[in-house]
Amino acid sequence: MIFKIAGLGIVTVFSALVIRGERPDVAVAVGIAGGLAILLCVVDYFTDVAKLLAELAEKTGVGSELILYMLKIVGAGYVIEFACDTAEDAKMTSLANKISIAGKILIFCLTIPVIAELIEVIAALAEYGG
Repeated sequence: MIFKIAGLGIVTVFSALVIRGERPDVAVAVGIAGGLAILLCVVDYFTDVAKLLAELAEKTGVGSELILYMLKIVGAGYVIEFACDTAEDAKMTSLANKISIAGKILIFCLTIPVIAELIEVIAALAEYGG
């Protein structure tokens, strides 16, 4: 799988470089398409990890909502990073910065339920120990 991803990346880079001289707008589209193709290569791995985390949550008694929030946080980070890189590739640095800030705010908001759950666990442990 690593060779497939690396191959797609190299082909995308060379294709975009060749096209960039004549049609910069098409080169950006080639870069985006190549990036999406690479991401689609790893979707199966992500679903396997999500299933494993759900099984672990069931075994340990951790709420599945907590696992879902953690997956959302990680997923949001990757999507925002991809969007920022795409905007930078299109020479839209200002837009990339705004996407980054909005993503950081979103990730912060998504972490609030995780932090609240952590505080509840700590409070329960303090009651149990005291």
